[in-house]
Amino acid sequence: MLVERKWIAAAAAAGIVAALASGFALWVLRGRHLFDTGETRAAVEAAVGRVVTAPAESVRDPGLRMAAAGLDQEPYVAAVWLVDLDGTIVFWSGGPGREGDSVLSLAQLDISRSLDALEPGSMSEIQRLELLTVGALRREGEHNDVFRHMVRRVRGPAGDVVGLIALAYDVNPSVSKPGPGLAWPVLLAAMLVGVGIYWVALPLWVYLDASARGEPRAFWGLFVLFTNLVGLLAYVVATSGPRDRE
Repeated sequence: MLVERKWIAAAAAAGIVAALASGFALWVLRGRHLFDTGETRAAVEAAVGRVVTAPAESVRDPGLRMAAAGLDQEPYVAAVWLVDLDGTIVFWSGGPGREGDSVLSLAQLDISRSLDALEPGSMSEIQRLELLTVGALRREGEHNDVFRHMVRRVRGPAGDVVGLIALAYDVNPSVSKPGPGLAWPVLLAAMLVGVGIYWVALPLWVYLDASARGEPRAFWGLFVLFTNLVGLLAYVVATSGPRDRE
């Protein structure tokens, strides 16, 4: 039984080492995956530039809406909004909120409160609207490391601002177009298998060790199965003393 326990302990150690190594490799890959090369921004800037070059009477203009819908099909673009000067989203394709919502109500609370803290007149209304629009786009939060955001002004025939166009786009080309290879699934599988081996081997070792010591093996095995390392430490403290000879 002593030999069995040694092999089980070795399996638990190998499992946790494999899980940690795979997790670290995944973390490194994720960092590369989210590195901002500037490539996606340049492509999106060019696409937006083609849309806002032609003047529009308002952001509700059918031609502008059609152009905004076309932007949604551009590489790397994840969301497109057209925002009226009163803050209403008049065209929506992706992101938090829906068409008809107001960026004033969707904006992140910290941005809204920061704007309210400013001295009146220190910022123009269009600048205020731009910041609120960015805050509304970033409201989702969960994917803000995957996306970057852009807000540009839409001008009318006389050069006056008639609204905003706002976008969320991929930070890196690999976000929407990952390259070939099995690195991600293989590393993830290795991490899960490693954790599984470790999680099962630990209570099994405790079960056999408790059996050799004459301790309540079922209790300690189940206890460590659900509490893992904390349970192992509790077991070691509770049963510290001379070991039975095999």
